[in-house]
Amino acid sequence: MHLRAISVSLLLSLAPGTLPAAGPNLRITGTNIQSDDGSFIVWVYENADTWLSDRWRTQKVIKVSGNRKDDAISVELSLPPGEYALSVFQDVNDDGKLERNFIGLPKEPAGLSNNLRPKFGPPRFKDAKFTVGETLVEQRIELR
Repeated sequence: MHLRAISVSLLLSLAPGTLPAAGPNLRITGTNIQSDDGSFIVWVYENADTWLSDRWRTQKVIKVSGNRKDDAISVELSLPPGEYALSVFQDVNDDGKLERNFIGLPKEPAGLSNNLRPKFGPPRFKDAKFTVGETLVEQRIELR
């Protein structure tokens, strides 16, 4: 089989919507970053069943030091078009997990897509979700 036929066969075998966009189509900007300590971590979720679990769709980790401008840090991702929700935090101690207090509230600076700040109960996926298409979408999230 020729290389071109193999390439076409592979492309046709993929489910619709599984190809990532040609370039970045999501920019996440975390604001209110108060120090250069640790890493900025983004967890991308694609459904309510995995929301805020350790079963994220995509993870992006970037060192804060050298990447922070004033009180903000930005990362870009390429995702297939669809609905997503984000959890972001500054992993101050660089242990790869969000430290929480005894009632489950974050002890490290954290935020959610759409700048969601739930008043009662845990945050819901439907309140944090947003749509990613072919063009660049930005989520600005203030960490608290």
